[in-house]
Amino acid sequence: MTLERAIEALKAGRPVLIYDGDHREAEADFVVRADAVGPGLVRWLRQNAGGLLCFVTTEEVGRALGLEFLSEYYRRLGLAALPRYGDEPAFMGYVNHKKTRTGVRDSDKALTIRELARVVAIALRDPDGARKTFMDEFYGPGHVPILGARIGRRWGHTELSTLLAKAAGLPPALAIVEVLGPSVDAMPYGEVEELAKSLGVPLLRGEELKALA
Repeated sequence: MTLERAIEALKAGRPVLIYDGDHREAEADFVVRADAVGPGLVRWLRQNAGGLLCFVTTEEVGRALGLEFLSEYYRRLGLAALPRYGDEPAFMGYVNHKKTRTGVRDSDKALTIRELARVVAIALRDPDGARKTFMDEFYGPGHVPILGARIGRRWGHTELSTLLAKAAGLPPALAIVEVLGPSVDAMPYGEVEELAKSLGVPLLRGEELKALA
């Protein structure tokens, strides 16, 4: 029942909460389809989550756009290391759309995220055209991280949100942000449940979404 509610919410452009698991990051992220992101939603996510707002697509789309995982770059520098949860990070770059002013404002991040969603839609039918559009219309470094999902090899929020999008019949173009809460650490799961109820947001656990892979 919760999965169906989450799929309906995602399709409608409303946020969904995903908790990855007690033995991974033990964090919850808000997830929303990227083409539905406007300045008001970015502000809402900033106020109700507080983590790092990221754009999610697949590794395949990222590489089609000419990106690589930053861990590959840092490995060449001798700086790469695994986080405590054990997976290589999913970051493939940081960009702004060229029409943004500073890149950091809610309106700027919303614009960058929506335009990245448009590039993903192009990439699914014309990878070369998408790469040209990406190179022509974006610049880096910027304020929106791009994450690449490696489904089956990694089980973070990047992959879990992409699985949810696939289940909803949506392209792999999402925005995610960690829920930090009022403490200096991640919001505990019990508080995440209360937050989900108070906001009327569906809450999924990672195990439910891994079963869809």
